[in-house]
Amino acid sequence: MSLSFDLEKTPFSRAGSYFSLSVIRGSWTLLGSGLYLHTHHNGSVQLSKLVPVKGQRRLKYTLETSAAKLILRCKGGGTISICIADAGTVRIQGRGVGLRMETPPQRWCYTYPLPDNVWAMSINQAKWCFALECLQGTMTMDAPWVKRKSFCKESERIVATIKPDADGCFEMAMDEFSSSWNRPRRPEFDRCVGRVEAEYRAWKMNLPCAPQSMIKTRDLAAYTNWAAVVGPCGYLKRPTMLMSKMGMCHVFGWDHVFNAMAHVTHQPDLAWNQLMVMSDQQDEHGKCADNMNDQNIAFTFGKPPVQGWALRYMMRHNPRMFTPRRLNQAYRFLSRLTDWFLAQRRWEGKGLPYYTHGFDSGWDNSTIFDVGVPLVSPDLAAYLALQMDVLADLATKINRPREGEKWRKMSRAMIADLVATLWRGDHFVGQVKPADTDVDCKSAITCMPIILGRLLPREIRQHLAKNIRTFLTPWGIATEQPTSREYKANGYWRGPIWAPSTLMVISGLMDIGEHTLARDIGRHFCRLCKKSGFAENFNALTGEGNFDPAYTWTSSVFMILAGRYC
Repeated sequence: MSLSFDLEKTPFSRAGSYFSLSVIRGSWTLLGSGLYLHTHHNGSVQLSKLVPVKGQRRLKYTLETSAAKLILRCKGGGTISICIADAGTVRIQGRGVGLRMETPPQRWCYTYPLPDNVWAMSINQAKWCFALECLQGTMTMDAPWVKRKSFCKESERIVATIKPDADGCFEMAMDEFSSSWNRPRRPEFDRCVGRVEAEYRAWKMNLPCAPQSMIKTRDLAAYTNWAAVVGPCGYLKRPTMLMSKMGMCHVFGWDHVFNAMAHVTHQPDLAWNQLMVMSDQQDEHGKCADNMNDQNIAFTFGKPPVQGWALRYMMRHNPRMFTPRRLNQAYRFLSRLTDWFLAQRRWEGKGLPYYTHGFDSGWDNSTIFDVGVPLVSPDLAAYLALQMDVLADLATKINRPREGEKWRKMSRAMIADLVATLWRGDHFVGQVKPADTDVDCKSAITCMPIILGRLLPREIRQHLAKNIRTFLTPWGIATEQPTSREYKANGYWRGPIWAPSTLMVISGLMDIGEHTLARDIGRHFCRLCKKSGFAENFNALTGEGNFDPAYTWTSSVFMILAGRYC
């Protein structure tokens, strides 16, 4: 199954697995540039650098990718094929060459032998263990024990070498385990590949449509998302699409909704799990975590309440997936989260909500935060008012009419308060508490109340549509006006184009009838992804990708937009 991609930008993995392989260059590893096997337990941990060898000689190679198999074609002949056979096992097969697996030095990392020439590795950074079994050929382990004089490491180095047999072939497996290793069943290598191919074919069925010119980009987006899914483990109670298996190997408190929206018709059960994943770890007050992976969870910061907006989109595009049980679960999730904002993020329990840090907004370093916090920001009030409007609809659906009336009144009151407090004739401002000092900036965050669409007064809608045009570049919506003194080409939220702000602006514009502008922005963003992939964000003037190159909310937003605006 042909699927060509650059392993420096897109990792090789599969749905359900915590393993991935990617090419790392520069200072990101102690062992130098090359192909690395990673585990994504507790983020991203380099397990081994994979080096084809003949005798003691390291071989150069080229890489061939597909959804199910990664092939290293060695200079001078010989191949190494890799398949992530199931969620917990990597299978590696060689012909005409051998393989060295070099583990980067890590604190409290060590190896020990098991019977039948199996070696186990304990990787403290991942809080996980791994077993290496040679199925064909021979395996030797070079891992001298270091007398503990400090708490740095137990093995000076860990290098496994797998040599081919008399027929020139080898095969080995790496299994993950948390406490005890039991040898799994070992289907033939080609059968493993066939199973993964079948799973990926099933995934590709009913993908969101795209024009012919965007099919390759759509297929890469679909693979990026499929490969980013990990299975339930630790804090992750359901199949979860990480933001990436490159750098941002977590799920974050607003990123998850874009992945849910992208798959609402294609994979509705997966979409439901992405919407609800943060609900599994709401604290006793109703707050959601800022981010989590299987091993760690953080509540210090938060993220904006965009779940209601996402849920409304999902109910419109696939109402049949929302059973009474799911509607009740969604209502509990959103009402608890909304109540937390109303109780914990309003000054003296009244007025508009505020952020305590840029991270809380998702726009981490936006210029609206340059004056200080607590910051009453217009986007937060808009998200919360919209979420209360969605809660009103949900309450009606689950036969709680009085609660529905309450939410609707609160939503309208917050919109009125937003306009009265932060609107300055033709634009929104922020305010710093407790002095209520105005913050006037050139950040597109001040345009985000457009997400309210027709719930806003007509005059304000028109001004916001006009203001949004001042952020447009040939590639989309810059997050800081390009003419601003604070604009930075690679400034995170001080200039670059981002997927979430793009989709939310388009949503609001469509709702108020600004269809031409919305379509133009959608087309710009899709062309951007076709040019530069699914980076975390993009240079607003050149279209180059910045930071993590395989970010799933970017691929998800592309899939949402490609079939509608290209």
